Amino acid sequence: MAVRALADLGSQTFWLLGGMRMKSLWAVRKAQVVGIDLSANERQESGICLLREGKVRTWRVRTDDELVTLVQWLRPHLVAIDAPLSLPLSGWLRPCDRTLLRRGIRLFPVTMGAMRQLTERGIRLRQQLEGMGFTVVEVFSGGAQDVLGLPRKHHDLTKLRDGLKALGLEGIKDDATHDELDAITAAFVGWLWLCGLSEQLSDGQGGGIVMPLPYPPLFLEGVRLYQQGFYWHAHEAWEELWRNSTEPYCSFLKALIQIAAALIHCERNEWQGVRNLLRRVQRYLEQCPDEVWGVDVAALRRQVAAFQAEVEALLTGLKRRFNWRLKPKLCPDGMLPLKRERLRRALSDFVRRS
Repeated sequence: MAVRALADLGSQTFWLLGGMRMKSLWAVRKAQVVGIDLSANERQESGICLLREGKVRTWRVRTDDELVTLVQWLRPHLVAIDAPLSLPLSGWLRPCDRTLLRRGIRLFPVTMGAMRQLTERGIRLRQQLEGMGFTVVEVFSGGAQDVLGLPRKHHDLTKLRDGLKALGLEGIKDDATHDELDAITAAFVGWLWLCGLSEQLSDGQGGGIVMPLPYPPLFLEGVRLYQQGFYWHAHEAWEELWRNSTEPYCSFLKALIQIAAALIHCERNEWQGVRNLLRRVQRYLEQCPDEVWGVDVAALRRQVAAFQAEVEALLTGLKRRFNWRLKPKLCPDGMLPLKRERLRRALSDFVRRS
């Protein structure tokens, strides 16, 4: 589904539409993330990347001891490893692997040949690093590149490098190897995870693969700000994206911008202004399909109608105080608060195994 959506919007343009001002998002989370493109054995080089505030630095190492020593020296907030970090409880594939295949993202079964060797090495490293207090997540650089609209390394190394630069990443060397570029991708996905701009597909064991959400990052950042009550800042993020979008995304973003503006007027008790804005919102939403960027637009229309009814009651004197519970809710598919998502997934996996 995600890959098909990318194709409909023009591949790389889809994610880069929100990546044009990625530099403005680095301040959201000034965290150090290490991405590791892990090789199946210590005879081959593994790529390592440190990502901090949009700037990358890369290394290539071979042994586990070299890798762990480097991570200890870098002291990241998160380690994102491009390798399976769990084996299936049964069969050839984990639930997260099946999810990716349903989305049209190619992968190799983790139990086959060199992949099993890679998985066993990844599990060992995860346990070692977590024992030292580091937070470790599994990523899939090739699949992430599919979602980001970038070519995988074996298709076009130059375009992959240029695409990563276009996302706002600085410091990428012109002669960066495929291992380094995959490590950079892994670090970027780890940063998205810290910012709540990614999803974790469950492996049925409490973990799973972290993947970028298939929506523009400025849209997601606007949603985060909206959820936290920063309506003006959400308005600003969506407006930047709206200026460069086409239909139906243009109408959808206009609706969100007007909703944010209406809530600012609510804070000032300017109910006539709210009424006028919500009328525009309904017109914009009528031009949208029932789902845009993971948002249930049909449900959003109903919430806006309830919002309008509340405002009418305030204007006619039937009510004196606005019920903030009627604020329209925005939660794109796959974008859940991280703590709630982790608890939900862990409980779900526990029940499934019991």
